[in-house]
Amino acid sequence: METGLILAAGKGSRLSSGIRSTACKALVKLGGAPLITYSLENLNSLGIKEAVIVIGRKHGEIPATLGSKYKGVSLAYVIQEKPVGLVNAMLSAKHLIRDGFVLQLSDEVFFGSQVEDALLPGNGAFDFSVGFTTDSAEKIRRNFSIETDEKMGILHCTEKPEQVFDDRKGTGFCAFSQECLDLLDEAYDARQNEPKDLCDFINLLISLGKKGRAVHIAEEEINVNTPEELQYAQKRFHEVLSAEAE
Repeated sequence: METGLILAAGKGSRLSSGIRSTACKALVKLGGAPLITYSLENLNSLGIKEAVIVIGRKHGEIPATLGSKYKGVSLAYVIQEKPVGLVNAMLSAKHLIRDGFVLQLSDEVFFGSQVEDALLPGNGAFDFSVGFTTDSAEKIRRNFSIETDEKMGILHCTEKPEQVFDDRKGTGFCAFSQECLDLLDEAYDARQNEPKDLCDFINLLISLGKKGRAVHIAEEEINVNTPEELQYAQKRFHEVLSAEAE
């Protein structure tokens, strides 16, 4: 059974003007619930019963708010000593992960979710998967693009691409086998902090012969980094509620 891994150690400085000063970004309210609970709901929908949440040194509010369990998902916490990137955050939790993990970013929200078992690499046909949505070139340039073959096998990922060739936007909702995590541990250079981001990790795995698959997981993804993005997410949330009530 894969472990859920939620990264929540970001400073959230770009969002600070839109939230109360004592709250970290993962606990900002969206639709009356903390952002991070949407990540936990996704893990719950996949039947994952254990999750590790990576927090920063000043983010004690997260375990104080969530406690040790969320709707049947047991929660453990790990402190990322220094905010030096996503890969370092992943490795800080390695000792608590077994049988691979499903990655979630605590500030990422999905609408029209299509989360399903296809994201999990447990059947042995592939070693990792990357969830994507479709979006505008402008938004893809702020995130990352995914190049695939005709069977959705991942060939390359590009962080903040200058050129965008299709409408697929990569997300932080991904899944990796235990072997992928072990390879990352072996390849990580702490002195150079490499690989650093998600695309670095994915491209490293591809270079080592690991097979990845791109999986369409939602109609829309919003990465809540600014007050404007939070406001837009609130708007979309209420639109969805209104549509469901009709």
